[in-house]
Amino acid sequence: MTTSEIVQEDIRAVVELVGGDFTRLSGKSLLITGGTGFIGRYLLETLMYVNDRLLSQPCRVYATTRNRSQVLVRCPDLRDRHDLVLIEGDIRAFEALPDPVHFVIHAAASSDVRQFLQDPLATVDTIVDGTRAVLTMVADMPLEAFLFVSSGAVYGSQPPERIWLAEDDRSGPDLGEARSCYAEAKRYSELLCRIFAERHGVPLSVARLFTILGPYQDRNSTSAVIDFIRQCLDGDTITIWDNGQAIRSYCYVADAVVALWKLLFGPQQGGAVNVGSDLEAVSFVDLAHRVARNAGKRVTVVVQGTRPTGILGLRYAPDVTRLYEKTGFRPATTLDQALCRTIAWMKERWKEDVAIA
Repeated sequence: MTTSEIVQEDIRAVVELVGGDFTRLSGKSLLITGGTGFIGRYLLETLMYVNDRLLSQPCRVYATTRNRSQVLVRCPDLRDRHDLVLIEGDIRAFEALPDPVHFVIHAAASSDVRQFLQDPLATVDTIVDGTRAVLTMVADMPLEAFLFVSSGAVYGSQPPERIWLAEDDRSGPDLGEARSCYAEAKRYSELLCRIFAERHGVPLSVARLFTILGPYQDRNSTSAVIDFIRQCLDGDTITIWDNGQAIRSYCYVADAVVALWKLLFGPQQGGAVNVGSDLEAVSFVDLAHRVARNAGKRVTVVVQGTRPTGILGLRYAPDVTRLYEKTGFRPATTLDQALCRTIAWMKERWKEDVAIA
């Protein structure tokens, strides 16, 4: 499905770390919403790999996408796969599948800040109505597991005394800001999932993703780290548009995908689990220099602004103790390793391969 050796290595590592749990998919069916986005493509490639090499009977995979023809152009290996059905359309209008499914990973949602600012209502509608549509469709199916991919943004701005955000934090998005639309929509969608779990027996798990880094991210992403990599590869200056003091931790995408699979296959108890890295958290200024070093370039870092910008606050870093307690897995890829792999992939595929969503 992919010609990138970096992604192939990642997929092999994911399969090795998740191990025999994948046999639960043998002869079953699975739905991924957002199946051709950044995280979705890693999940989808994992499924194609285990179908080809591990399962005695293939798993029937349904994946939603907004542009099926574009997916098939970028991923021609998907054209003749009998184990995959690509479903094109608006997730909010999702009404039926050809057959019942046993597993669901609901990951469809744009995390582009530009969309939040330009059309906050559409952001809310897509996330909330899309989640309700998926839950309504699968509620009466013979589900073994339903994983909702939420976001650490549901905590709102991280309190300054909290070095790492844990799941028992009761803070929330600032409802006085329209740009909180994404975070609040994810919060409400978590509530919808819990209602369906209680009323309809949907076997629920919730993964709150923090900042993820890796191949298949769109070069036009509003993510600071992708912006810095883009500037570094294109020139000799990295401009930081705020004061550079915002602090983030970065989880490599393969680690995040391992965590998602382990949560899908683990006990479905409905509780939320942070998915991210707690190895280190760095400022944007430090991140810009780390990007340059891992790209092997000498660049000038320019701090353009005087105050923090964005929607996540000054610090955004998860406590992943609960993930380890529930799954026995803790993301272990360092920031430098993640940057090195992402930059190498972007150098080889920069112009031709982006997330399709």
